[in-house]
Amino acid sequence: MDLDKISLVKAITRRMDWLGERQRVLAENVANADTPGYKPKDLKQVSFSELVHGSQLSGGVAATQPGHFRGLSGRASDHWRSSTAKGYETSPNGNSVNLEQQMMNVAETQAEHGLMTNLYRKQVGMLRKALGNRQG
Repeated sequence: MDLDKISLVKAITRRMDWLGERQRVLAENVANADTPGYKPKDLKQVSFSELVHGSQLSGGVAATQPGHFRGLSGRASDHWRSSTAKGYETSPNGNSVNLEQQMMNVAETQAEHGLMTNLYRKQVGMLRKALGNRQG
């Protein structure tokens, strides 16, 4: 059974992909905290309700032959635009990474990923219960 055909599961999976990519971007910000001129980045927010209702899931484009375009098979960063995050203050060397803010963003992202993981687990559990715990 392909779980990606269930819109809620697909939305949860997409949100988890977004959160994983955001974690990567935030880690890059922390790693460059002392780099002169570095501006922190963040991903464009994607509403979970938009994912559930499908506005972010359908691109309206279909491949007629394999290899024409990447579609949803590429990295998450190909799908969510990275933008320069709002800086709080800039150091004399031009770096505007605020480590406290970055760590708060990391913690928020981690908590939301845990929430999505639990939601995914519950959804799969309900499907198993509905199917009578059949393996296959």
